[in-house]
Amino acid sequence: MFGRIAFMELRTGWKGLLIFGLLVLIVSAGIPMIFPTYRDSLIEEMEGASKVHLELPDEQGGMITLSWEPLETATSYMVLEDNRSSMVTPNIKYMGNETSITFEKDFEEKRYYAVMAVLDETSDPVLIGITATEKGEDPFQELLKNPAYAGFTGGRNISMLEVKGFVALEYYGWAWMLTGLFIAYLSVSLIASDFENKRMDVMFSAPISRRRYLLEKFTAMSVIALFIVLVQIAGLTSGLASINALNEFSANAVLLSLIGSLPFLMVIAAVGIATAIFSQKVRTGMGITFAFVFAEFFLYTFGGFSKSLEWMKTISIFKYWDYFSVIIDDLFKTGDFLILTLLAIVLIIAAIRVFQKKDIPT
Repeated sequence: MFGRIAFMELRTGWKGLLIFGLLVLIVSAGIPMIFPTYRDSLIEEMEGASKVHLELPDEQGGMITLSWEPLETATSYMVLEDNRSSMVTPNIKYMGNETSITFEKDFEEKRYYAVMAVLDETSDPVLIGITATEKGEDPFQELLKNPAYAGFTGGRNISMLEVKGFVALEYYGWAWMLTGLFIAYLSVSLIASDFENKRMDVMFSAPISRRRYLLEKFTAMSVIALFIVLVQIAGLTSGLASINALNEFSANAVLLSLIGSLPFLMVIAAVGIATAIFSQKVRTGMGITFAFVFAEFFLYTFGGFSKSLEWMKTISIFKYWDYFSVIIDDLFKTGDFLILTLLAIVLIIAAIRVFQKKDIPT
């Protein structure tokens, strides 16, 4: 009866899979929860910022206009300038009765301006508000100007100050490593361990063909991959819901972007099964499969360096799991999904043919 071997693998390995699934759930749910803290850390809430207004020129050397709301009891105003919001070492930029000043932008670094109201000679000045020449900056924006990183995102302008950009880069950007390497390890060990532990003779003493043996192992890997993807979907969706971000990053986008990883994972599983057949050793097969995954990643990365190297992307499986397309462009690439699915089928068929001709050591 087809399915006996697959069921046996799932039954014997369910504890390890459950532990890994719990890890995936924690990570996938936890990363969206970090986003509000990350975003707020880059957006300074300066005291009285709504009462002070700064108009900046389009180019260096233009004129800056700083204005503020008047205070009825003020006798005069004072403007302090510093390169730190704490105003530890400020310079006096202006003293007078006006509520607006204009001056040249002859600097490039970020500057802070504190507007103080002078009430009388005996009282300390009262702060009206603080403003700055630049808002909170996304440190990844400069990094994404690098052609390699721009190529990895398909040239899209990704902002880490938006939940879509944050989750796409912070979770999806390395989820392939978390899940892909687990699938690589498992697919190799399911086959190679039977060689190392001399279980192959026992397997084939029953009326079972080599073809069925590999197909059932591949079926078990498919079920495991689907389980991991479903856990990721549940984790990310719950994490986004906890920060009320499902209106920005919909559950449908989570679903399609992660379903798109299924054939990606199955290609890795097929490669792992094939290398296990060739090597018949867990460590050797694992090393080859891990090398394949990282080589594919670097091919995709190097392919983004320049147009002359774009051909590298076409031979990388990473090109055909374009989660950015779903998350940012709301486009699920069915063609890429089918290409990876077909590749996984071709690889497992090739592995079956090799296995049918290969001698099994006793």
